[in-house]
Amino acid sequence: MKRILLVHSRVRHEVRSGEHERYEKLGEGLATFGCISTLDSLRDWDDPVSLLVGYDGIIFGGSGDFYLDGGRGEDDPARATSAMIIARVRPLIEHVLETRFAMLGVCYGHQLIAQVLSGAVCRDPAQAKVGTFDVELTAEGQDDPLFGMLPQRFAAQYGHKDSVTSMPLGAALLATGDSCRFAAIRYGAHAYTMQFHPELSGEDMARRVVETPGYLPEGEDARGLFRASPEASRLVPLFLGLS
Repeated sequence: MKRILLVHSRVRHEVRSGEHERYEKLGEGLATFGCISTLDSLRDWDDPVSLLVGYDGIIFGGSGDFYLDGGRGEDDPARATSAMIIARVRPLIEHVLETRFAMLGVCYGHQLIAQVLSGAVCRDPAQAKVGTFDVELTAEGQDDPLFGMLPQRFAAQYGHKDSVTSMPLGAALLATGDSCRFAAIRYGAHAYTMQFHPELSGEDMARRVVETPGYLPEGEDARGLFRASPEASRLVPLFLGLS
């Protein structure tokens, strides 16, 4: 049984616990998960080796609490916290890539890793979205050992405002979509990130956006925005099988 480190960037305990439970469910029989928070200032973030002792892989999860741009000034609290998080996790991400440790980045984690590696993350109204949207594998995605296990086109769950607008040099684009230029990215052979949420079903997302202020106009019914995404849900178990 593998052991995976889940890195949270969430304020509310119930949301962190829910995220942990969903990964445990998807990883049943394959992995168990330990958790740390990027908001924990007592961790020695400058010693990534100690943080990864006993783990076989790492997942950087999403966040509805912070953004890297958000269309706000650098002194905005949510954006300033993201700047602190980037500085805190940079040694860990760089170490993971240097040692070819297995890594997955989801939504905010996707953006965080791209920013650390000198990509660009901005509030892009053309890409910001909430709902279930189709993504399509690139030629490289079809040949990838992880994404190549999925159909060329599949549905995925989205809920984000910021987007990756420029990929880091040397990264491989695995999936794209009409409203998501960089839906999934690979770094080297062992690190994957995606803007969508493979850990969440359409029902999960409908509940999540209702509980997260600012994602839906007041009075809008979230249920009509989401549909099933069974192929995307395979990504976490497939990643655990490869890690």
